[in-house]
Amino acid sequence: MTDRPLTPEERAAQRAALRRGHARRRLVALGTAAGALVVVGALVAGFVFGAGNPAPASERLGISTICEAPAEPAQTVRPRWWTARRHTVLVDSVLLGGTVAMRETFRRWRIEIVGKPAVMLPAMRDQIAARSRPVTRLVVIGIGYNSLWERGRRNYATWARKFDSEARALLATLRRKGARQFVWVTLREARRAVIPPAAMWQHNRYAWYFPYVNERIRRLDRLRDDLVVAPWDEVSDRRGLTYDAIHLNPVGAKLMASTILATIRAEGQRQTNVIPPTEPDCP
Repeated sequence: MTDRPLTPEERAAQRAALRRGHARRRLVALGTAAGALVVVGALVAGFVFGAGNPAPASERLGISTICEAPAEPAQTVRPRWWTARRHTVLVDSVLLGGTVAMRETFRRWRIEIVGKPAVMLPAMRDQIAARSRPVTRLVVIGIGYNSLWERGRRNYATWARKFDSEARALLATLRRKGARQFVWVTLREARRAVIPPAAMWQHNRYAWYFPYVNERIRRLDRLRDDLVVAPWDEVSDRRGLTYDAIHLNPVGAKLMASTILATIRAEGQRQTNVIPPTEPDCP
């Protein structure tokens, strides 16, 4: 059965409906195209205007991040003269009597003993200069008892200049031979109260000028950054350390060795540098 023909009014209504459908589809297509153009434009603008400082993806997306890169650890740099655990010790009869205690106290160190009883500064300088081999970076100086002075500080400036000149010459020679750090052991200021009665004559003969020598050693310490004082004059101001005015008994030898070791440790720690850790380089 065939459909009946449409009336003119029905055909007009059908055409109007078709036109409305086509119009809706064109509007949807135009809206989609416009949205795509907006997205592309935004991307292009971000590339052009943000190229100098592009934000991380996490920042653009609003996500916080934590840098997990490990930081470099702090570095401790100790002076080489300390870490080498080697030292040359210059001695006269006082510290020569403490060499056994020195080797026991510095058990893990290599020690070279240089000197002899009654040695004076110029003779020690000549002995060091004549060596064919270098000295260690660290040198302990235990001499100075055998020097020239006058009582009552008479002509003190003259004798002080002489001692200073001889001391500087010795230190310069040691540096030429490889020394870089000095520990000078002060002399025992042998008061009558701490000297055994049988050795009291030594105070009258020479112990009176030991404070003069210590003044010059401490002045050297103030003027130089490569020298530090082991304060034997302060530590030894009591009885029971010597068998006469200055020469060590076993108790005194052990105390002098530990005083030297404590001085070396304190100066080594003072010269130690700690480099702080570096911050991680996070992207």
